[in-house]
Amino acid sequence: MFLSAVKRIGVVLAAVAGAAVLAASPASAAQQCGDLRGPEGGTLPLCKSWNWDGNDYDGKWWTNGPSSLPSHTYLQRSEDGSVTNSSFSGSYQDVKTIRFRLCDSSTRRCTGWW
Repeated sequence: MFLSAVKRIGVVLAAVAGAAVLAASPASAAQQCGDLRGPEGGTLPLCKSWNWDGNDYDGKWWTNGPSSLPSHTYLQRSEDGSVTNSSFSGSYQDVKTIRFRLCDSSTRRCTGWW
């Protein structure tokens, strides 16, 4: 009985120690890719990466293949709610939320945020 209780306590302590190490480790970089559809047709294969640095994210975005977007389609990005026209690749620092969408200059339509 005593030996069984000691084994259970050891398992619990090992699990708690493992969880503490995991919680203390910095998050590794993550990446997501998708095909963004333009509001007037075509697609843009876009990837974004992010790395949690303790209080916000740093990362990059880039195209992941050829685009079939019409020439009047452009990319916008939103960094913490601040929207700007964007190049098709770049980096960012100290951002809590980053999103991308495609807009069309001839129809003034935009897609939903990704």
